[in-house]
Amino acid sequence: MKPEDARFNALISLLQDEDVRVASLAMEQLLQLGPVTEQTIAQYQDCHDPHLRQRMHQLASILQRRQARRDFIEAVASEKMTVWAGVCRITALYDPQIALDTVEATVVSMGEDLAAGRAGAAQVAAVLRDWEFAVPEQDLLDVELYLADSVLESKYGSPVLLCVLGQEIGRRCGWNATVGLYEGRFCLIDGGNLLLDPTSGWHITQMDSADKFHPCGPKDVWLGVLSQLFLVALVEGQLRDLYHFGDLLTALNDAGIEALPPPLGRGE
Repeated sequence: MKPEDARFNALISLLQDEDVRVASLAMEQLLQLGPVTEQTIAQYQDCHDPHLRQRMHQLASILQRRQARRDFIEAVASEKMTVWAGVCRITALYDPQIALDTVEATVVSMGEDLAAGRAGAAQVAAVLRDWEFAVPEQDLLDVELYLADSVLESKYGSPVLLCVLGQEIGRRCGWNATVGLYEGRFCLIDGGNLLLDPTSGWHITQMDSADKFHPCGPKDVWLGVLSQLFLVALVEGQLRDLYHFGDLLTALNDAGIEALPPPLGRGE
């Protein structure tokens, strides 16, 4: 038996250990074997041993998340993804089981309400009010306020998510608006300098100019959402999500996870 074969078999044996810490160390070593890990999952995910079967499914989930992160980073680099599509991808990165078809159906329904009249700032604001989308007065660190499916279901969302939603339904009906910051709040502004503020019940303000409005590009918006999800994970002590979103944040800033402070990185 080759030394690498002996190591592989030892790792498989450790995956069956009842001690979660031992199994976790073995999983970490297996993940470093590259393509061999995928072959191992295919070979053992339906085995009879319950511990081994469970850990193979955990390995498959980790690999799926890693691939989803790579796909998202590539989509951002391509600059062909709408802001809303990016938000939906971020939601799927948090919860791979998200029903994106249900999310799309809701947005289409909102767009149909908007299409009944001429698309404009007043009409977009009216649709968002009619659907009762609002910013909660408290708990802005609630993770569900930054996830597309949760926001569409509960009607409560963070200002940035609600702005992106309003931007998307308007875009589909020919109304172009920009997400950005006004007096420290996420708002929407259109070409006529009409400002929509989700924190004030979608109040519309006619701006003299857009000088005080700071536009955010798609990547800025996505980084803002990811930063909030990272912060929620930090506050709640969710180490898996902390690594997941920390890795995304650093990658989108052309850095590695080691740039983060311990325990995720070395603070470089």
